[in-house]
Amino acid sequence: MNLQILNNQGTFEIHGDFIEGNTDKVRQYFDNLLDRYYEIVICLKQVKRIDNSGLSVMKFITQKATKRSKTLFVLGDQNKRIIKKFKNANLSTIFKNDYTS
Repeated sequence: MNLQILNNQGTFEIHGDFIEGNTDKVRQYFDNLLDRYYEIVICLKQVKRIDNSGLSVMKFITQKATKRSKTLFVLGDQNKRIIKKFKNANLSTIFKNDYTS
């Protein structure tokens, strides 16, 4: 499945397969957003699959947000298709449940 990034009232939803063939698109998209916005909300609830490349991009986004003192909310820890991979990669701490839109 292809990957789409949709802006749903300020929440950037990633839909589809967050795998190696699509990671450059995600990296560039959020790299640009982190240059322009103070707060970014990413939702991973509609991600069908994620691989190590996708996890690396999420780590990159998180590190860049921290370096630039940006606020980053990552939603989607209820997505059973991906949460195990985040836990195995010690990245499950990036999920925030205290964001309300």
